[in-house]
Amino acid sequence: MTQGYIVGKAFRHYHLAVGDGHQIYVKEYGKPDGLPIIVNHGGPGCGLNSESTQYFNPKRYRIILFSQRGCGGSTPSELKNNTPLHLVKDIVQLMDHLEIKQTILAGGSWGATLSLFFAHTHPERVKGLILWASFLATVDDLKWLYSPQGAGAQFYPESYRVFSQGLTSEHDILAYYRHTLFGDDELLQHKAAQHWHDWDRQVTLAASLSRYHLEQPSCVTQQAKIMCHYFSPEVFSQLSGLDTATDALRSIPCWFIHGRHDLVCRFAPVQKLADELKAQLYILDGLGHSGANEAYYEAIRRAADLLACKLHT
Repeated sequence: MTQGYIVGKAFRHYHLAVGDGHQIYVKEYGKPDGLPIIVNHGGPGCGLNSESTQYFNPKRYRIILFSQRGCGGSTPSELKNNTPLHLVKDIVQLMDHLEIKQTILAGGSWGATLSLFFAHTHPERVKGLILWASFLATVDDLKWLYSPQGAGAQFYPESYRVFSQGLTSEHDILAYYRHTLFGDDELLQHKAAQHWHDWDRQVTLAASLSRYHLEQPSCVTQQAKIMCHYFSPEVFSQLSGLDTATDALRSIPCWFIHGRHDLVCRFAPVQKLADELKAQLYILDGLGHSGANEAYYEAIRRAADLLACKLHT
């Protein structure tokens, strides 16, 4: 069995005010003067997961986790002033608060999206990237997840029938969940949130025996709201272009790790982007989306070790 690094307890945890009435919850682990790495959690909306520290050698890394706006230990549970651009601003503020000029960014799924988005907007502040199960946030990625022609719907038509509520396009499905989750009927909100999470869990854990992580059971409805909010057209459009290999990105050491059988995040576009960036790519045959699988776990840890060696820390 793969053994993770024994990191121990956080050496510091606190709330940081980032503006607009929001405070993000931050925990720091490992070596206080080590190579800084900010780990962006998935979801959107899961909240920080302390178990993710085990990917990183605590004798080499200063491991920084935070819960993004509106979730986990961050306050308030609010979607006003809560978009990808706000999250990028929060990372900048966190780095400035910690007096970190450059950092490695790491994350899986939505965490990879946010890390890549930050690298596009502030490449001068990124020392390296470790991305797994990457969601590149294109229109085709939403179709892959939520349309009747998507991978999940084709593999699990009976589950998709319940999730889709008889609707026949991803636009109508997402609009239905936004309307219901933000409606006044709490019973319908709870039911819609459960359907949302049942589908998310179905495609996330396909071909995997790993468990699904939510920081607290009580965040089920809030996370469903956050995901629907981030996938709304006006918010999702902020993420356009993440599948583009810019010159600035080519100068950043980058590792991609991806399960070939991922039903949540398409493999082919990630492979194409990795090739264009001349990035390292670990292809995990026979595995789906979850990063908690042993082989997945070992690949992420290996990438972190190799990047630490590359950066001579």
